[in-house]
Amino acid sequence: MTRTIVHIGLHPETLDLLQQAVPFKDVQFCKSELESFKEDSKNLHASHALLIGEEVANPIRLAQDAFTHDKTISVLLVNDSNNYLKIKQALQFSPFIGPTVLCISNETGARMAPIVEDAMQRTAQRRSFAKVKGQLAAGQQFAPNALDRVRTDFTTKVLQEAPIGAVLVSGTGIVFSINNYALNIFGKSEKEVLGQMFSSLFPEHVSFAVKQFVLDGYLSNGKQVFEVIKGESVKYLELSVAPINLETSANYKLVLVNNISESVLAQQRTQAHLQELESLNANLERVNTDLDTFVYTASHDLKSPILNIEGLVSSLEYELGDARSAVALELDHIKRSIGRFKQTVEDLTEVSRIQRSFEQDATLIDLAAIVEEVMQLLDREIKEAGATIDFKNEGLSTVRFHKKNLTSIVYNLINNAIKYRSPDRKPIINIKTWRDKECFCLEVQDNGLGIPEAKRERVFQLFKRMHSHVEGSGVGLYIVKRIVENNGGSIAVESEEGKGTVFILHLKEYTA
Repeated sequence: MTRTIVHIGLHPETLDLLQQAVPFKDVQFCKSELESFKEDSKNLHASHALLIGEEVANPIRLAQDAFTHDKTISVLLVNDSNNYLKIKQALQFSPFIGPTVLCISNETGARMAPIVEDAMQRTAQRRSFAKVKGQLAAGQQFAPNALDRVRTDFTTKVLQEAPIGAVLVSGTGIVFSINNYALNIFGKSEKEVLGQMFSSLFPEHVSFAVKQFVLDGYLSNGKQVFEVIKGESVKYLELSVAPINLETSANYKLVLVNNISESVLAQQRTQAHLQELESLNANLERVNTDLDTFVYTASHDLKSPILNIEGLVSSLEYELGDARSAVALELDHIKRSIGRFKQTVEDLTEVSRIQRSFEQDATLIDLAAIVEEVMQLLDREIKEAGATIDFKNEGLSTVRFHKKNLTSIVYNLINNAIKYRSPDRKPIINIKTWRDKECFCLEVQDNGLGIPEAKRERVFQLFKRMHSHVEGSGVGLYIVKRIVENNGGSIAVESEEGKGTVFILHLKEYTA
């Protein structure tokens, strides 16, 4: 029989990974759309698991809808590392959601497969358990030989078929019947188990806790996981208890035993992996902060000696007077070198400013005003090149963003378009903005030299320039990319050598 996994909002990469990692041929993945999910959720009883993916804005709400229609199906909320902990914490305070809902991170990669497989098995177990309870509570009246009849029906009709450990115990915890699944879990024969205390099947370090749970602990805590240690092996057994109400003086309980070791270990590995990632991210943040501080301090400390050297060269020119012509070429070289050095220091200062700028508040910015401001800053360069700049605003006049950073983006892209213009034609620069869902988009297109295909991957690297005949430090596009990455957006470049280049940016607008 084919088992079905319904999924909604999964990243394509996550879906591909799961389809390759889940090794069972009888598993079929079926996609549901957000618009039709409310109707699709009514048919979840025909499926074995529900995956709610990273692209769903409110996954807990969908999980609540699913739980309303089917309280037995396992629901996995798949999130990236940024949202995993937030969703996991929110689950603890979400009403109308039972233990069937679990949060996992896509950072675990192929290790998600055993968690998904375990979720499907747990769905089958819950449904089998519901079937057992339904049959046992179907109004059967037990005569004096009730125990024999209960054992017969229990063992032969339902519980031996259940894909979960099932044990029939007395009110005091003595085992009256046990299915094969449970015998395999404990590694014992039926003869060794019948008539014994259920808690005696567990090692001493947990037997008392098991006894307390089976007697009355289950009344306040529906399920409990016990860590069973034998030698070097560890098992995690989840117990749940359902009382069987009979019209006799005897009381019976149905104890379900679920071996969740693989799932628990997978989650522990996931948690360890996430903690490792968090630690790595924290270390990277510290390194970046230290690097920013170093760059800022170094660039600041270099400004003073550069200005001193520049002043000394000017004094030397003055002192030389008419004799300056003898060393004019050398002096020009020195002055150009000082100019490049000053520009590099200014660029490094700008690089270190970017990270600090995100600590400032975003403001509502007029996009047309930003473009106009940049055109005024580059007025001399625009006139010298005879450049034409055309700005089209497609229904997006203002955005909430960091003004200095947006100005820096527009400035560097326009400045690059002018610098790397073709000698065969006047530069034409087209700027376009529009909105795309949660992002606002900026496109800057030119008809310049273009970027050779072999060098396109390096265009955003620090101090890399694609054309050596143009003056520059190779910092501008690095600054643009860093601003975009700090924002959580994306930048793409399309170019054809000899025809021009287009940069397309998707940036996340900041909330008020």
